[in-house]
Amino acid sequence: MFIEIIGSILFFLKIDKISLSRQFDFINADLTETIVDDNKLDLTFTISESERFYVERINIFGNNITFENVIRNRLEIDEGDPFNELLNARSINNIRATNLFAKVNSEITDGTEIGTKILNITVEEKPTGEISIGAGAGTEGGTLGFSVSENNFLGKGVKLATALKLTEDTVKGSFSVTNPNFNYSGKALSTSFERTSVDKITDNGYEVDKTGFSFGTGYEQFENVRFTPKLSNYYEDLKTSSIASSTLKKQAGSYIESKFFYTLDYDMRNQKYQPSDGFRSIFRQGVPLYSDEYALSNTYDFKKWYKLPNEMVTSFNIYGGIVQSLNGEDVRITNRNFLPRNKLKGFNTRNIGPVDNTDYVGGNYAAAVNFDTTLPMVFQTLENVDLRYFVDVANLWGVDYSSSVDQSNTIRSSTGFVVDWFTPIGPLNFSLSQDLSKAPDDRTESFQFNLGTTF
Repeated sequence: MFIEIIGSILFFLKIDKISLSRQFDFINADLTETIVDDNKLDLTFTISESERFYVERINIFGNNITFENVIRNRLEIDEGDPFNELLNARSINNIRATNLFAKVNSEITDGTEIGTKILNITVEEKPTGEISIGAGAGTEGGTLGFSVSENNFLGKGVKLATALKLTEDTVKGSFSVTNPNFNYSGKALSTSFERTSVDKITDNGYEVDKTGFSFGTGYEQFENVRFTPKLSNYYEDLKTSSIASSTLKKQAGSYIESKFFYTLDYDMRNQKYQPSDGFRSIFRQGVPLYSDEYALSNTYDFKKWYKLPNEMVTSFNIYGGIVQSLNGEDVRITNRNFLPRNKLKGFNTRNIGPVDNTDYVGGNYAAAVNFDTTLPMVFQTLENVDLRYFVDVANLWGVDYSSSVDQSNTIRSSTGFVVDWFTPIGPLNFSLSQDLSKAPDDRTESFQFNLGTTF
């Protein structure tokens, strides 16, 4: 019976797609469920021709800050088009997906002429600016991050974001601008500027300054599949001292690098914020266009969510990354793999993996498996607090430039708890972790937190 239900639902979705493709403007599709003998289910599909109405006018209310064209660009129907309930519902969902409004409601009334309808759309605007601060504390010092973003700049739906990350030896800053519907094309246009400075001249004998910019676009290539290509250009200056390793001394100098990156994002989550069902599959590749070592990078990230009968939400994540030179040269230290922080909690992810002359040089290969689940029974009396238990297992290994450097092929693992607390000033997220296995040189970071607010 389960297979029959799935097949019926797919058939219903097919009717919906036919309507959305404008092959049939005046159809409705209804689904009726009837329980039979307590263990059977009858599904009745009613495909009918709707009355022929046309859209006389579309009124939009409540957008005191947001330009009206930002909302109208999300509509599947326009004034003068045939009126279709499925297309109208799709339009409302598109407006909600912008995440610019707290509420979106629609009302359909009769037009001034026979056979016409008037669509009244009412939105309630919400704060679209965000400020967040994050920090981590562990056995070897701490990290600090700060970011400010505005998702509706000047009411035009343009996104601005700036971020700053500080550690004991690294300063990284970035600024980006994204227009999600450039020139009314339905495609995003993004530009970003970035500068990174790493000063390890005293401890490891080198320092790096990297400055660059990128620009790209993004759009839905297929249903639920978003394609995001971009072109990046960077200038890098690597300086070494007498205490640097022989490999780093060989890499010293100035470099100009141009790369083509693209992402394929297959998103089947039931909702973008705190999903409870579905999956998301992301593949990224960086192809060198002009470089000295022509490093080709590939990463894959897959995550699946399950909602259990007791309202617990469980997720399972698989991550992998590989970077290799296409011309046999050594991959520079700034292009090597490091694990993202959320893939291995409880560790300082920039301080694990292969070590050369006391410096963490990253790996050619990275892999992680993550499991977490909510524990609703712990804070069931507090609606604004969520507790999650997690287990992370990961590895970062591989050195292509020297057989004498330890490959650090060691399984790292940690477990602990993450608390999401929705405070009056914004969401607070912090984690307490305990490492279960690690390499001798790995540095742990048992406490991490992030705090954000809106304006």
